[in-house]
This record gives sequence, C-alpha cells and structure tokens, in this order.
Amino acid sequence: MASKANGLFSSPLDEHLSAGGEIGDESLLRGAMRRLAKDKLALLGLVIAILVILVGVFAPYLMPNDPVKVLLDKRLLSPSSAYPLGTDHLGRCLLSRLIFGTRVSLSTAAIALFTIMLISIPVGTIAGYMGGWVDNLLMRLVDILLAFPSLILALVIAGMLGPGLLNVMMAVSAVGWVGYARVIRGLVLSVKEKEYVMAARACGTPEWAIVIKHILPNVLSPVIVLATLDIGSLVLSISGLSFLGLGAQPPTPEWGSMLNDGRPYMQVAPQLMVYPGIAIMIVVLAFNLLGDGLRDALDPRGTDRV
Repeated sequence: MASKANGLFSSPLDEHLSAGGEIGDESLLRGAMRRLAKDKLALLGLVIAILVILVGVFAPYLMPNDPVKVLLDKRLLSPSSAYPLGTDHLGRCLLSRLIFGTRVSLSTAAIALFTIMLISIPVGTIAGYMGGWVDNLLMRLVDILLAFPSLILALVIAGMLGPGLLNVMMAVSAVGWVGYARVIRGLVLSVKEKEYVMAARACGTPEWAIVIKHILPNVLSPVIVLATLDIGSLVLSISGLSFLGLGAQPPTPEWGSMLNDGRPYMQVAPQLMVYPGIAIMIVVLAFNLLGDGLRDALDPRGTDRV
C-alpha cells in the first residue's frame, strides 16, 4: 500500500483519487465488489483481518493464562502444554499476552481512526462546501501540518503529553486527520457540483440540509470504507511509539511494548521479540493486502486480477 506524502499513515483512497477515479457511483461500487471478489490476495487479507478481529473480541476466552500475572519461578520457560509459547522474563504467558495484545492494539487503532474521522470529516466538508477564505484558512493549516515529518511530529506530541495509550492515540490522531481532511475536501468539491445538488439549491433547500442529505451520504461511505483499511498502518504507528516507551505502560500487554520488553533478552530469548513482531507483521500485511485490493477494485482503469 502506497504511503501518503509526508504522512504517517497509508490509504488506498489517495492513490485512487490521484488516478482520477470517482467512488460515489453505485454501479461503480458493484463493479468494484466483483473485482475485489476475484482478487485472491485481497480475500486472503480479508480472512486474516476477520480472524484477528475475532481473536481480539474473544481474547478473554482464548487466553490460557493470566497475561499480567508475574511468576518469577517460571521465567523464560520453553513452550509447554501450560505455556504454548513459553514465558517472558517475568514468567508471564507469552501466548496470553499476544492474544490480549491483539485487543489492545486493534482497539487503540480503531479509537484513533474514529478520532481522525471525527476531526477530518467536519473540517474537510466545511472547507470543500464553503470555499473562499474558509477553505483557504483550513487548507493552509493542513499544509502547515503536512510540512512537518509526521512521525517526528507524532513523537513530539506524544513526548509533550507523556507516556500512555491515551496520549499516543491523541498524538496519532493529531497527525492523521490532515490527510483525510484534504481527501474529504476534494470529494466534497466534486459532489457539490453534481446536478442533484444544484437542483436542491435551486429549489431553496437550506444549505445545512444539502450538506446532510446530499453531500455527506455521497462522501462518507467511500471514506469510511477506505479509512477502516488504514488500521494496519495505525497499528504499526502505535506499536512503534509504544516500542519507544511512549505508549502502553507495564503491565498492559501491547505488541510494541512487548517488543521493547524483550529487547534486553534478544540473545538468550529471541522469541520475546519474534512473536510480537510476527503479530504486527501479520496484521499490517493483512490490511495492506485488503487495502491494495480495494484500491485496485475502485480504479475504473484497473484490470481484473485472478
């Protein structure tokens, strides 16, 4: 999945829009779903993503042991029936921590994505619909934020707020909304010139009603669908900040913090870093495969892939 310019996250939406595609047409969406159904890699990503989400939802019922219980007499044990993946440096079950870490990582990414949408949708809609000095003011703010390296900006914000998952979500959201706001503005600019919007305006429909009834329904659906595919990049970003000590704090199981905890034991117990690293890779790969497939399916100029 291609990355946004100067962005911390990646999304298939930008590439589709830059290719000149329109995603509000119902027949186009039906054709996109048919193309997506033929994409084996995208379907594989979808299956893996669903399985990972189910693991996160049912984590309390899947964990064989307490993920935060410290048993110093069981430090760094090899895999066994009681501890299928062994234990960490504090005697905690690795498999249980990985399973519960799935819930923590995915829920954190989902909340961050919701916050990004909560900010970017109003800003992008207002900028695109009102135009003029309002559009210039909001887009210049977006340009200023995009001028900074997003990862560095997120690190600065998280460092100022202090360590913690909530602060990391705030930092990631503060960086991530700008790209979506620009994309939403572009969609609004396109939709507001449609004949049905012009007809509603000619009939004297209030501006707020036009936005709610005609603009947002044709903008939100594709944006929300494609934004959900950004969860892989959000998981990677949040895990990276947690690895640096800015995210989840002990004893909360989170993949990035588990990587950091296992770093001093890399020589004697590499599995402490390998397992959470593999978990992050699987999630990011699954959502990237799904995102690439949806991007290609939404591109009218794309060809069907078998």
